[in-house]
Amino acid sequence: MEAEGSSLATEEEVCAVRCALRLRLKNEVLQISPAPSADHGSKSASDAASTQLEHLFERTVQFGENQSGLLLGAVGSDRRAIVTRAMRNLRSRFGNFTYVYLNGVILQNELEAFKELTAQLTRATAVKHPVLSYWNMYEYLRGLLVTKAKSGDHVIVILDALEQFVRENSNAKQLLLYNLLDWLQAKDIKMGVLGITDNYNVVDNLEKRVRSRFSNLQIVIERPSFTQIRQHLLRVLSLDAFQWDHHSELRRPSSKYAMAFSKSLNGLLFEQSKFLTSLEFDYDIGKPQAFFVRLASAAICYLDVDAPLLTPQHFRRARHLLEQDHQLAVLETVTEHGIALLIGMGHLEKADQRVFTLEMVYARWEGFLRQHDMLAQLPTRSEAQKALENLLRLKLVKDAGDAFKIGRGGDSSKKQDSSGSLQPEFRAVHLNFAPRTLEGMLRNGSIRCSTLLKEWAING
Repeated sequence: MEAEGSSLATEEEVCAVRCALRLRLKNEVLQISPAPSADHGSKSASDAASTQLEHLFERTVQFGENQSGLLLGAVGSDRRAIVTRAMRNLRSRFGNFTYVYLNGVILQNELEAFKELTAQLTRATAVKHPVLSYWNMYEYLRGLLVTKAKSGDHVIVILDALEQFVRENSNAKQLLLYNLLDWLQAKDIKMGVLGITDNYNVVDNLEKRVRSRFSNLQIVIERPSFTQIRQHLLRVLSLDAFQWDHHSELRRPSSKYAMAFSKSLNGLLFEQSKFLTSLEFDYDIGKPQAFFVRLASAAICYLDVDAPLLTPQHFRRARHLLEQDHQLAVLETVTEHGIALLIGMGHLEKADQRVFTLEMVYARWEGFLRQHDMLAQLPTRSEAQKALENLLRLKLVKDAGDAFKIGRGGDSSKKQDSSGSLQPEFRAVHLNFAPRTLEGMLRNGSIRCSTLLKEWAING
């Protein structure tokens, strides 16, 4: 095999191919052409969503007609780029308006959101506002919006990461959302409100009074099919599509090598195999579109003169590299309480328990500390719950809903209740990575934690 690889391409050719494909992937934003919809002809999903956004808010910008809506799209679907393009098009068509952008991940409390909203509304006049009580805060904000409306300056408020504004333990943010939507009912305010999220069930988490004021208008960014993703990869990894004439420093590969590379790539992406099944599994569990491009980009780095054609082995090495780097970077941000929860889940999984509640993990943690006569180090359930919520946000664990049918009294004939209807300590979760991954990182010191937790992870 090595002799065959060496005779197919020289080291200079393989190096040129690596550089060319990496340049191609670096310069190309993922532009997968999703299946055209009946309403939008041959437009891509992002173009169609952008056009729908324009239609949704064009009367707000032009006539001051109040409107609200949701933009739903999976991670990696370029939601922000779609909104930016729609707002730019509205400006070019109807003139200037005030655009307010609030990010629920960045804004940690009600006061921060108020200050940011006020700062963006008064950007042109640089108004300095005093510290206000919550009651006066909204009166002041309403006054700003009324003044804007009287001057013919219409406002569009974008609430990015909307799910952060409607979390159950974030009542203040629900108050912000309630007031914004309540003002849409007023005639002296001219405003649009758009929520952006990847949580398709976000409306279920809205308070009743908020939900009643939110319109049912939802724009969903269609996800490209697995076939379309493979077609895109085939296109961006094609050696024929690269403009070799514009890069004289790179040696163009021989026609024999180029043909063999193309044939190998076609087989890899379109012939049924274990590798293709693993890629499809990644797609089915919701991996974003950009993940597949990153994977291909990493696989290219492993091309060499002995293995000049892309194979499943290249992708396996790339996957291992990406997973380790990503998991380590995320795990390094987790607190001691979060690490302890992950260790407890790992022990439960090793005992053939695939899903677990916070109460199960907490009991395991308590048992370990009791053995060492160190119960004083056990956090409260409330603190443990906050640590679990952080793990869910970081996607280190995944919500399994009412896996134990606690909310239904064990009646499996009923439709599964949403996890939001359960008490937090009974919501089931499962690990998003193998327990041995965390154990290995703790052993080699990649992740720092207390000696006691390290002993629990390694020795149980």
